[in-house]
Amino acid sequence: MLSFSKEWDTRPVRYGANQGPRDHLVGEVVPGFPGSWYGGTVREVRRIIFVSGKVIESALDQRWMTQRRTGRRSWEWKTTEALVPGDRVPLSLAAAYFGAEGQSREGYFVGAMLGDGGMTSCTPEFHGDPLDGAVQFMREFAAENECGVREIPQGTIVRLRFPFRLGHRNPLTDRLRHFSVWGQRCDEKQLPDQRLSHDFWVGCLSGLIDTDGCVRLRVNPKGTLHGSIEFATVSPVLARQVSDALMRFGIVNRLRVDKRLKKRGHTVNGYVVVSRRPIYIVEVSRAIALVRLAGMLDLRIGYKASRLKELVSAVGHVSPASSEMHGYDKAVALDRVKDVSSTGARPVYGVTVSPSGLFLVDGLVLGAG
Repeated sequence: MLSFSKEWDTRPVRYGANQGPRDHLVGEVVPGFPGSWYGGTVREVRRIIFVSGKVIESALDQRWMTQRRTGRRSWEWKTTEALVPGDRVPLSLAAAYFGAEGQSREGYFVGAMLGDGGMTSCTPEFHGDPLDGAVQFMREFAAENECGVREIPQGTIVRLRFPFRLGHRNPLTDRLRHFSVWGQRCDEKQLPDQRLSHDFWVGCLSGLIDTDGCVRLRVNPKGTLHGSIEFATVSPVLARQVSDALMRFGIVNRLRVDKRLKKRGHTVNGYVVVSRRPIYIVEVSRAIALVRLAGMLDLRIGYKASRLKELVSAVGHVSPASSEMHGYDKAVALDRVKDVSSTGARPVYGVTVSPSGLFLVDGLVLGAG
């Protein structure tokens, strides 16, 4: 289990002289073993949905570390039963673990194929603008792997096919098989479940944003420029994995769903649309997170890269809030409870862990109990 190396300062809030400074440090994320494991009893369970899109189910007496909403915004304990929409729960930004396998270019290839690639026929395919950097990268990557490229114009885009060589295995298909993404349907796409390198994941996220992502610039009624970086997919698993991958880099984001309710009589190119899959959108909109993500991505599509630079220049001056009243270690951010609902009774289990009494579940910080 992942825990923290020190106890957090959860002293009751008292006002007046001689109270002493409050410790805002949270320590480091460290591996730990459960001190005890108990339970299996049937208890009432609540389902907690967070603004980030994370969902956790827990018993009524599960303890949560939350931030006070008024006054000195210090940590305080709450049980699941006492949680209400608006409560803020810490989210670890320091739980990243990377392996050694995979290079940045391999990551970009996998990410781009998960975005605009076809991996369910005999031959891998990629669709894109023949003049942009993503298509040029695919040409170069195919050449590096001694694979042929066949380009089929289709209006303003081109379909790249990477055909078999007679008597040989397709090298690009082998790369996709190696990272366990070959053969995935669009609604079942997911990232590799392997211990891959930091550079691989940077390349992979860049490929995903270049294909199925967008960089938005907006101006509010006051004339202030702001924006977001978004990734959209019809695969719920892939969306959750991209959200988690961003969190591993310390980039706060939220996951939302566009259910795309069908309009009566809706047609596309003369064909009646019978059903439409919901779209899962991973969005990064906070200024600090945008700047951090922009400094990491290596986008190859020109207009996205230039728009990203413009966005960073507009929000790069924003710094995180920190004062005696609020502001903690940069190793944590705050997620917010969006909804709490009952899911009935079921067997539940408890755990204790040392040294801090805290452990991570899906990146969120929970108290033992």
